[in-house]
Amino acid sequence: MSQRILRTILLSMLALLLGFNTTSAAAFKRVSTGQPAPLFTLPDLDGKPMSLEEFRGSPCTIVVFWALWSPRSLPLLKDVQRLVDEFGPKGLRALTVNAEGESAPGDLRDRIRTFLEKNAIRLPVVLDQDLDQYNTWGVIATPATAFLGRDLEVIYEFSGHPTSAYEDMRDQVLKALGLEEEAAQAAKPRRERYRADKPVMLHYGLARTLFRRGQFSKAERKLRKVLKQDPGFPDAHALRGVILLGMVREGKKRASPQEAREEFAKAVELDATEPLGLAGLARFALDEGDEAKALDLARRAVEYTEDAELPALPPLEPAGEAEPAPGEKARETRESPEEAPAAGGAAARGPRAVVTLYLDRAAARLEAGDREGARAVLGPVVEGLLGIPEKPRMKGRGKMMLRMKAPAQ
Repeated sequence: MSQRILRTILLSMLALLLGFNTTSAAAFKRVSTGQPAPLFTLPDLDGKPMSLEEFRGSPCTIVVFWALWSPRSLPLLKDVQRLVDEFGPKGLRALTVNAEGESAPGDLRDRIRTFLEKNAIRLPVVLDQDLDQYNTWGVIATPATAFLGRDLEVIYEFSGHPTSAYEDMRDQVLKALGLEEEAAQAAKPRRERYRADKPVMLHYGLARTLFRRGQFSKAERKLRKVLKQDPGFPDAHALRGVILLGMVREGKKRASPQEAREEFAKAVELDATEPLGLAGLARFALDEGDEAKALDLARRAVEYTEDAELPALPPLEPAGEAEPAPGEKARETRESPEEAPAAGGAAARGPRAVVTLYLDRAAARLEAGDREGARAVLGPVVEGLLGIPEKPRMKGRGKMMLRMKAPAQ
């Protein structure tokens, strides 16, 4: 055998061991895509029987054979949990089959419970104590995963936990649930952003970085140069408006609220979908006591803001008897059961759903005539969209120089 062939074989084996393969590897000897899955009834962690037949009719069910001794089982189970958290309300279900085999400890059930609790896994578990199903399915390697359709036919399978596992599984879930088109639409940018020349974009990017560091004056000077080169750049006008508000907050005399407002208005005039400009105008509407206008502007700002740039807001006080009185700040407590998602808590909602809940609450309070209550809920949304950072603390040599310049007491 030549060295070249031997090297190819060794590299292939290494890739397989490290998980660099794709999820196309077969998972079972006796079950393959298109075939009905072998049915079974096994005890859960409380000893109660659970049957695979119970999952018939679900648009997609994920079955995972796993074991505590298998290092790839944990990351796979975490990925499946993420998928169930996201798509459980759409019909995705999962059933995991523990297959410890001869190495099973006497306190297996307790160890599994501890393992699940420690890793925040809430998937149902059944025990294949004699490895009957492990052998019936013909598991090739642990973990092994099968996706089942409504009639419990195998629609997808793979072995181990390759690097592409989560993305590949999510694609299969979207396909099985008929959500591919919806996901494609959600992945599209929410607005067509203005593209300035490359040198201008580079300076704009630097201004954004300086702003996020709280270096408002430097960022504002950089933006004035950007706008001198390209006065039709809406995002630059909006960002300068936010920076000017930050400078006003710091007491900078050369910045004024009116100038910030003019920048927001210019940004929206150039591009009606500019989210920072809309959020800035919403803030001024709140200052003027026009909560209805502020709500409309905030909704539009949220609509055109990408998910990654939305503010992370705390859950709201449940609606009803615990509603804050007019003018009282909304308390940061748990969501009501009616508002809670099916699984995963507020974090599973995603920032857009949480922000939308704030806007809907503000609208409900306005409709009830509670303007102060609406302001208390709407204010954090607007401020979060603007994202003005706190002034950075000085440290190191800068802090020492400041002390040296300070007058003696």
